[in-house]
Amino acid sequence: MSFADRVRRERSNNVFLVRGNDSTGRPAWYFLLVDPAKRAAFRKAAADQLELNAYGRIIASGYGTGPPEVVRERMKTEYGFTGE
Repeated sequence: MSFADRVRRERSNNVFLVRGNDSTGRPAWYFLLVDPAKRAAFRKAAADQLELNAYGRIIASGYGTGPPEVVRERMKTEYGFTGE
């Protein structure tokens, strides 16, 4: 396994697709790369309203109910994200 593959696998465990509404109430989605040290806290708080930047870095976002296929493919290629 190459170094890039190992990094991608490690990242894939920390990338989450978050759906909800932004601060103005518009439907929005976010791919969040969660800090590994904050992963458990993020999972516990995920059902509540939360400040995403407190848990990691937003790596992609947009408006609507879900990301377009091109963004999903980019997350799969760059981060190994395969979940929902």
